[in-house]
Amino acid sequence: MTAGLSAAVAARVGDLRLDVALEARPGEVVAVVGPNGAGKSTLLRALAGLVPLSAGRVVMDDTVLEDAATGHRLAPERRPVGLAFQDRLLFPHLSALDNVAFGLRCRGVRRAEARRRAAAWLDRLGVGHRAASRPATLSGGEAQRVALARALAMEPALLLLDEPLSALDVEARGALRRELRPLMAGAGVAVLVTHDPLEAMTLAGRLVVLEHGRVVQHGTPREVAERPRSPWVAELVGVNLLAGQGRDGGVELAEGGWLAAPGAGRGQVFAVVHPRAVAVHRRPPEGSPRNVWEGRAEAVELLGDRARVRIALDGRPALVAEVTPAAVADLALDDGGQVWVTVKATEVRVFPA
Repeated sequence: MTAGLSAAVAARVGDLRLDVALEARPGEVVAVVGPNGAGKSTLLRALAGLVPLSAGRVVMDDTVLEDAATGHRLAPERRPVGLAFQDRLLFPHLSALDNVAFGLRCRGVRRAEARRRAAAWLDRLGVGHRAASRPATLSGGEAQRVALARALAMEPALLLLDEPLSALDVEARGALRRELRPLMAGAGVAVLVTHDPLEAMTLAGRLVVLEHGRVVQHGTPREVAERPRSPWVAELVGVNLLAGQGRDGGVELAEGGWLAAPGAGRGQVFAVVHPRAVAVHRRPPEGSPRNVWEGRAEAVELLGDRARVRIALDGRPALVAEVTPAAVADLALDDGGQVWVTVKATEVRVFPA
């Protein structure tokens, strides 16, 4: 055995069948991402011992937490795990201070020492002034910070965080994200579930993508961003993903049509087109671009100094283009209607499926 987390998790909850292998080295932060219902929170609950395994094994730092084959199963309160779930689960009859101290007291820490450590963590997370308050009087953001303090105060070997910043406004989320990064790195292993791509990319050294209870992709944030392997992942990292059969000079798209791309090779491939590489026109473009299609502007989303335009193409997969707000106004893209799009063949990245 080796230090860190080694888990093979098989469980069934309702219609969800979870079958996930997860490895993490000491000091590593892993972000688990995926669409709603993919099994992200169920995976965390299984690691914590709140959902029993139907098969598999969970080992943390040479300690077997659960082994379905032998029936060995450590109770949740005996696992070296710190938990902070989206619903927070604070004890309503205890103050914020006593909520944070509770886990330490369960581990045998004397009352005065547990309360001292709890107070220090509440201060560190910016809610020390609410130490005497009960959960019902806390704002959502304050309660989230108390839940984080409770998880971190345990100094766990395995830190499990489920949407830890979801209750915070944008400004507070950014501030706590910066504070949380070194705190997570100080844990033995941290596993983070989030729907926020910025959180996943900035807090984690590795991403694990779940869909329908299975791992569909894993790797560093850069590896996942550069080679998405499902439409959901492509949307997460903000690119267009097309699948098809590689031929000399391009890709015969699975949904119909041809995409010119030098060096496409042969066999099943994915093609990535960044939205910035998609040019939008109101009239057929002049010249002879190799990738030009007619379609309809369906939706416009403003993102700061850029705008993302979804374009439904005739007989081909939809594309998202990224243009300036001025281009949206000049081309009247908010009005929808007929457009033409072009993509330079040299802007297409192709890799094996």
